Amino acid sequence: MRLLLISLPIGLCAAAAPSAAHDSHHAGHAPVKHTQNDDAEVPPPGSNQRLRAPITIAEGLEVIISDVVIPAGAAVPRHYHPGEEFLYVLEGSAVHVQEGQADITLSAGDSYVIPPRAIHSPRGGPDGARAVVFRVHVDGQPERILVPEE
Repeated sequence: MRLLLISLPIGLCAAAAPSAAHDSHHAGHAPVKHTQNDDAEVPPPGSNQRLRAPITIAEGLEVIISDVVIPAGAAVPRHYHPGEEFLYVLEGSAVHVQEGQADITLSAGDSYVIPPRAIHSPRGGPDGARAVVFRVHVDGQPERILVPEE
C-alpha cells in the first residue's frame, strides 16, 4: 500500500527553495505566496505552509507544499483536502488513520498518497513525525476541511 516516490523529496526541496529565477518565471501569473519561518530549524506543530502557487498547465488547480509536524501521540482532527495529497516522512513516525481502511504506520523514508476528499486523522508516533506534504489542490478552496467526530 505504500508508494515509494524516490524523486519526490528532491523535487519538493527544489520547488520550495525561493530564488530570483522562480519569481521571474511566474511573471504574468497570479502572485506566488511564500510563507516561511526562518528563525526555527524545526517548525512548530501543525501544517506549516511553505509554498502555494497556481499550476499553470491545469486551470483551477494549485500546489500547496507544507512542512507538517505532529508531536508524539498527538492526533490531527478528522479532516479532508479538496485535492490529492502526497507525503514523504522526514523524521519519526505517524499512524495514518483513514476512514474505511486499516491504519498504516508510516516511518522516516516512507511515502504515501492520500486521495482527494479522503477523511483522515493522522496520529504522531512515539517520537512524533515530520513530513513534507505536497498537495495538488482545487484553487480557492480551504487547505483543510474539518469533519466532526462521529
